[in-house]
Amino acid sequence: MDQEHAASEGLRYRKKLKARLAAERAALELVLERGFDGVTVEDICARAEISKKTFFNYFPSKAAAVTGRFNAFPDDERLTAVLAEQSEACYLDVLVDVVGASLASDEDEDVAALRREALCAMPQLFFQGQRDLLAVQHSIASALRSHLAEHPDRRMLAGQSVEEEALVASSTAIGLARTRSMLRVHSNGEPTAAETRRLIMAYLAAGE
Repeated sequence: MDQEHAASEGLRYRKKLKARLAAERAALELVLERGFDGVTVEDICARAEISKKTFFNYFPSKAAAVTGRFNAFPDDERLTAVLAEQSEACYLDVLVDVVGASLASDEDEDVAALRREALCAMPQLFFQGQRDLLAVQHSIASALRSHLAEHPDRRMLAGQSVEEEALVASSTAIGLARTRSMLRVHSNGEPTAAETRRLIMAYLAAGE
């Protein structure tokens, strides 16, 4: 019975993966053909041969399908727990990793290649889905306010209020995660969150 259940779960997963990848592939092909603004969710569903309901089971928006964001971002409670679990690390690196973890893992090489082509040809795609990112930033700021109030030893802006630090950190985490994704697209490797942070710090320091 357990084997039958496992086989059933495996089949269900493969069907879901096939539908999600079909939506991603269709979205990317259409954006490459028509540009981001020339494509609708209905167009994507028609090419992928899926319903809008199925599409929205995987993606909150057209932008999410193009950029590969399909995993739900942790809620405030879970994010606070993650910060507590990784108390030895720089909390900014933890947040950048969490943001990155909500991106697709590119199980399909063709989809990964299409996404790389689209993002290289249209860097502005990195800035689509602002509504999605604003929700993520709100969750980060909320979790940080609670976490830093309980763990003042982790503060990075001791001269500012917790509210101000949470706002700065949440905005910075989004920017670092986006930069890390862009570096990944334009190079052969992917820098760690800490490496990306140090790169930005070196860049800013060079301008002083």
